[in-house]
Amino acid sequence: MKKVIIDCDNTFGVPGCDLDDGLAIIYTLGTKRADLLGITTTFGNNILEVVYPNTVVFMEKIGRADVPVFKGHKEDANANEAAKYLVEMARKHAGELTLLVIGSVTNLYHAWQLDSHFFDHVAEISFMGGVTEPLIIEGKQLDELNFACHSEAAYHVLTKSKKSHIATGNRCLDALFTKGRFDQLAESDDPFLQWLVEQGQYWFKREKEVFGHDGIYKWDVYSAAALLYPELFEENMMEITPTPESMKIGMLLGDGDGVNVNLPVLKDRVAFIEHICDMYASFAKSLSN
Repeated sequence: MKKVIIDCDNTFGVPGCDLDDGLAIIYTLGTKRADLLGITTTFGNNILEVVYPNTVVFMEKIGRADVPVFKGHKEDANANEAAKYLVEMARKHAGELTLLVIGSVTNLYHAWQLDSHFFDHVAEISFMGGVTEPLIIEGKQLDELNFACHSEAAYHVLTKSKKSHIATGNRCLDALFTKGRFDQLAESDDPFLQWLVEQGQYWFKREKEVFGHDGIYKWDVYSAAALLYPELFEENMMEITPTPESMKIGMLLGDGDGVNVNLPVLKDRVAFIEHICDMYASFAKSLSN
């Protein structure tokens, strides 16, 4: 069982904001392969003053207030409680700690500033972010957000991390989760799954209005699955060459020094979606035990 910390910009439940961070948290808690030590919060989907309290409330709503939540800081490593926690856990679980990083990477950057050996202690990191080519959905180009929103931090973290998996925006387009399949979860008599489907409706509605398709992309869940269920993916080792300039648009291919990372490729979309649903059901079952 992997010892995991999720570093996220969770806005599940915030009107108009993405909910995939929350779905990734539920997914991780539903697996039998993760011991979720804690959650560190950062900015991205919204500001920290929204993300942090929202995540505390979210964990209470899903019945897991026992998982500690720490607030990051946008600028000051010495004032960053999330970064301090990351350093503490990396030292305590040296060689065992894994990180799921699905927002801006500021907390990891600050952790390295507090302890220059931080990345030496971390076993592996699964990121959601970055692009290797323009990100196009239904003819519309999207801006990359997770790395670009703090490009300096992203450059340093990506070039200093030891073992990295990156779920790029491009790769995540392989995993469209249809509204029809999501709504089927509510056919269960389980109150949590019914609540989950109800809470997710606004995101499907927004995607329909913006892109015209009947589904959502499980950006952050893709990254979580790549970390915890690598057998669902083909390993895709690649040399990325980021620079401080290329990170301003989240582009992994610049003209910098090469860094070997895994950009996992999904094997079977249908099997992946069913796997996600199984993990949601597993989490729901854990609440009733």
